[in-house]
Amino acid sequence: MEAVRRRRGFFGWFFLLLFIGFNILMLWAADVGTGAAGRLPGLSSNVVSLGVDLGAAIGIAAFVVCWVVGFLLLGLLAYLTRGRKVTEPVG
Repeated sequence: MEAVRRRRGFFGWFFLLLFIGFNILMLWAADVGTGAAGRLPGLSSNVVSLGVDLGAAIGIAAFVVCWVVGFLLLGLLAYLTRGRKVTEPVG
């Protein structure tokens, strides 16, 4: 029986850690952003409230698009920089 392993090189580890760090950063930014979304005191009219809601929706959509694009690009680079298959005997 043989075990198949993939050993990463320098660029493999670099892109993997960059991918993980990017996702942690985006999770932190999402947490901070959702905490700050409701902090607008003194909204007097419905028009202002509607504008704030629409602006928040556009900002959230832009944030999600940036996250997905970064996730896909860095994930692809982390996947493509894996090492070659190395088979090792078990036991």
